[in-house]
Amino acid sequence: MIEWTTEFSVENPKIDDEHKELFKLLDDFYQGLQNGSSKEELGNLIKGLLDYANFHFSNEEDYMKSIGFPNLEKHKKEHKEFIGKATDFYDKHTSGKLILSLEVTNFIKKWITNHIKSEDKQYAAYVAS
Repeated sequence: MIEWTTEFSVENPKIDDEHKELFKLLDDFYQGLQNGSSKEELGNLIKGLLDYANFHFSNEEDYMKSIGFPNLEKHKKEHKEFIGKATDFYDKHTSGKLILSLEVTNFIKKWITNHIKSEDKQYAAYVAS
């Protein structure tokens, strides 16, 4: 679904590895949709993605704090908004109010790729300057 290329690199091996894992988890979710996985299996996949995103965002925010990145608060706000939206998808799915679909997958994919290319690249540029 998303293939890792150097265009996604933030020049930090630990964070790059975490981004690669996010891509893998999103791909697992996409494959679950394609393979007709059960509601419970899809719920577990989206929950795993959410849990890992929280873990990654915490690490990334700690890193930005350690380098004195000036846009940390704005970045944290974006992370929080994403987690809120993805949690809403998960909650609606588990309560039967939403069927997880390619639309949900595409939202998550687009958000992650755009966020890395635009927002995460800012702290990479900050470190390099």
